Amino acid sequence: MRSFWLVAKHEYRRMVVRRAFLITTLAIPLGMAALIAVAIFVGITSENNLPVGYVDNAGILDASLQATLPDADERIQVRAYPDTESALTALEAEQIQAFFVFPADYRDTLHTDLYYLEKPPGNDVWREFDDFVRLNLIAGLPDDVQHRLFEGPSITVRDTVSKREFSESSIINVVLPFIGSTFFMIATVSAAGYMVRVVADEKENRTMEIMITSVTPLQLIGGKALGLLAAALTQLSIYVVATVVALKLATPLVEPLRQATVPWGYLGVMALFFLPSYALISAVMVAIGGAVTDLQQGQQVAGILNLFFMLPLFLTVILFQDPGHPVVVAMTLFPTTAFMTVSLRWGLGTVPLWQLGVSWVLLVATAVFMVWAAARVFRAGMLRYGQPLNLKAAVAAIRAG
Repeated sequence: MRSFWLVAKHEYRRMVVRRAFLITTLAIPLGMAALIAVAIFVGITSENNLPVGYVDNAGILDASLQATLPDADERIQVRAYPDTESALTALEAEQIQAFFVFPADYRDTLHTDLYYLEKPPGNDVWREFDDFVRLNLIAGLPDDVQHRLFEGPSITVRDTVSKREFSESSIINVVLPFIGSTFFMIATVSAAGYMVRVVADEKENRTMEIMITSVTPLQLIGGKALGLLAAALTQLSIYVVATVVALKLATPLVEPLRQATVPWGYLGVMALFFLPSYALISAVMVAIGGAVTDLQQGQQVAGILNLFFMLPLFLTVILFQDPGHPVVVAMTLFPTTAFMTVSLRWGLGTVPLWQLGVSWVLLVATAVFMVWAAARVFRAGMLRYGQPLNLKAAVAAIRAG
């Protein structure tokens, strides 16, 4: 067991000091920070706090009602003008950023005209002026009716199967699965390339023959897989911290994030699926590295097998149209596509509990078997230096183990 931990420790240290690892680890947080900085800069420089004017030919608006709106002091001011000409004069003098003209038949047509100079008002201005108009239209109704009409509908979808709820406060449940899937894809590609390269290189330069004299094949590949997993978790931890900081900075600027809640259920399920998924791909790549004779051949095979882990990304159309489609269910249960499919389905709808349970059991069983089988393939490949291990020989090595 001591040899196992030594291999894991050595592999972890060697992985985290690699230039490619450091660049990959830092590039995403720095890129995220740059995007947030650009968004903040654009938001600040494009913000227009000038008042908004209106010409009320329908006789339905009262500018004094704006003072009764929630957070009235923080809203864009609204100014009334008697006619279009005076409003145009104020617009050209940059006293207002835009103005609306309500025709006499507005109640029947709900039609308005908008005037502006260079660019239309932003979304916040549209929303605030819409509040002002709605408040005027319901002014004569009872207070409780006014409140209900002003607030508008609040819809919460409750899934009777999974007991989950979907509402504006759970918008992060839709976004986070795609972020998690992206991180898994990065981790998968990194693990595949690195594990194949390490095993193939050490086999090709015969370093592996020296190492195998002091550790068993299972201890060697298990230690390498554990060290690589620890490095991946280090990388993901940095990503998580960067994401949390980014959300903290973006929350004041993005209104849906203010109502967002942390999806602990999703995070827990993904933690359960991530570890066996990572063990599975590591074992597959070790088996490939042990079977091929050179690094280039191993990378070609690994690139093809990576598609089996990332297949759900190519079938997102089906996932969006019907998360319960038989093809989607099959990808949920199939070990190589389980993690990413469950992640994407979680944000789009229901993943029945029986599918989660069966998928996880199949994934863990497959990962355990592949680690065991990879050790046998690896050991057989070591005895065939300079010769590839074909499928028939690999199956024979597994059965003999």
